[in-house]
Amino acid sequence: MLLSKGNITRELIRIMDGWQHSSFNVFCGERIHPREKRSMERLAAYLIRASFSQEHMDYLLEEATVYYTPKTATTSYVYR
Repeated sequence: MLLSKGNITRELIRIMDGWQHSSFNVFCGERIHPREKRSMERLAAYLIRASFSQEHMDYLLEEATVYYTPKTATTSYVYR
């Protein structure tokens, strides 16, 4: 659609096709109304979920350091 309207080029589409997906999504569906209890519960559960996997974390007590290695990374992040 953007290509047909002249808002994007084929080259940019080619470049974007090569990007690795970050697993981030945006919901573009119907609006959730406050009286839709089940929809509100699902949204709340989504919002409070962990934004990263604890399976990829290691805590070293003697160093008081957290090491986090995302599954797509080759190096760890260090938090002291």
